[in-house]
Amino acid sequence: MPMTAPSGANSRATGLSLAAIVLVLACFGAMVVLHITRTDLDPARQVMSEYANGRFGWFMTIVFYAMGLACVVLAVRLGRAIQRRPLSVAVRTLLGLGGLGLILAGVFEVERPAVPDTVEEVIHSDATLTAFTLIITAMLLFAILCRWDPRWRDFRATAMALAIIAAAAGAFSPFAGLTTFSGLASAFSASGS
Repeated sequence: MPMTAPSGANSRATGLSLAAIVLVLACFGAMVVLHITRTDLDPARQVMSEYANGRFGWFMTIVFYAMGLACVVLAVRLGRAIQRRPLSVAVRTLLGLGGLGLILAGVFEVERPAVPDTVEEVIHSDATLTAFTLIITAMLLFAILCRWDPRWRDFRATAMALAIIAAAAGAFSPFAGLTTFSGLASAFSASGS
């Protein structure tokens, strides 16, 4: 029988819930500002990380930090919001590690496309790839977990749809560099997560 948190702590929203929402809105808002202000980049062709270079690049750093912190906060919040099972521990761990990976990606920014790779570029790229892989895996596992927790059962179809969209975008992302749609794949991966 699964262990659950004390009643009352499960269903009540907390400051962590609000923090996660504010951080996701900050991420979204920063991306909107970047798309409006950075007319020199084509969002369909350039990956999102390239927005960190040049004018208003610090907005992209905000995106990495906000998305990473949102994942960490959500991982902590889910500790009281879902039934405690081994799978829920895996979801929270993957989500938290993915969030830390995005924060690391914000610390080490991407180089310009024509410049040879540096150590910072490799760390950024590996941290981003690992983070999105962990987050998408957490999303898929969470969608499965929703079947077993009565409080989340109504959300399971939505959770699975979002997880499948994120997984498809993540799977397409390595091949997008061979097309003119690398920016769109990057954006869909981030927005699905």
